[in-house]
Amino acid sequence: MRAKNILYSLAAGFVAISISIAPAYAKDNFFKRSANAVKEFFSDDKKKDDSTPDKEKKEEKANPEKSGTTTTQPESEKIDDKSVTELYDLSFEENKALPKLGNQRAKIREYQQIQAKKLLSSGQNIETTRNGEVIIATVAANDLFLPNDTTLRPTAAKVLRPYMEYLKEPDMYRMLLLMHSDNTGSEAYTNHLTTVRVSAVFDWIKDNAACSDYVIPYAMGADDPLPNTPNNSVDNREKNRRLEIYLVPGKSMIRKSSRGQLR
Repeated sequence: MRAKNILYSLAAGFVAISISIAPAYAKDNFFKRSANAVKEFFSDDKKKDDSTPDKEKKEEKANPEKSGTTTTQPESEKIDDKSVTELYDLSFEENKALPKLGNQRAKIREYQQIQAKKLLSSGQNIETTRNGEVIIATVAANDLFLPNDTTLRPTAAKVLRPYMEYLKEPDMYRMLLLMHSDNTGSEAYTNHLTTVRVSAVFDWIKDNAACSDYVIPYAMGADDPLPNTPNNSVDNREKNRRLEIYLVPGKSMIRKSSRGQLR
């Protein structure tokens, strides 16, 4: 199997995509943000801390309640997870498995079932995985793109907008975007097609979501047809051309569950 790797640069508001094909045995994340842009973004807090006068730092250390900081984290809120920058280097399967849920598992499953039912009632194609912890929404590629095209249809916004509800709060959800194709054309063609298409979806979400830091796109090519749906008919090929949206619980959801605030 050959995995596709794309460098996704967000530096200075400029997006550039570079495509390369490299051998691997697992599908990698095909979008990695510019190291400089990410470093600058996530170093803001450190810069603020470095600019704090020494006297204020000493007072905060001596009196954490006054400074609004805490010295310890409750055991129930310790989360086995990666940083946001590390998440972009993980494979789809690795990201789907994170973060690990502890005692909050039952509450989060219940919450996710409620969200899944809401999406189902609005006409979305919904299922769950990871024992009910993760929601999967499947969107037909034909609802987003014209055949062989990589520009979103004008009506695509109506299809994608319901999912912006889940990107209002940082790390309430991780949204994994998996773009699939049928096997029409060469491997290089289907890899390129799904790469540019998922980039178009990612860009739309980035422009329309309150917080897109935890949206992670993957181009799957034609490697993963639906179960029992071989690419041997027009109908099956149409079904396999799809976008899958995985709604994975984030750290904010886990913390809310620990505090009894998940509603």
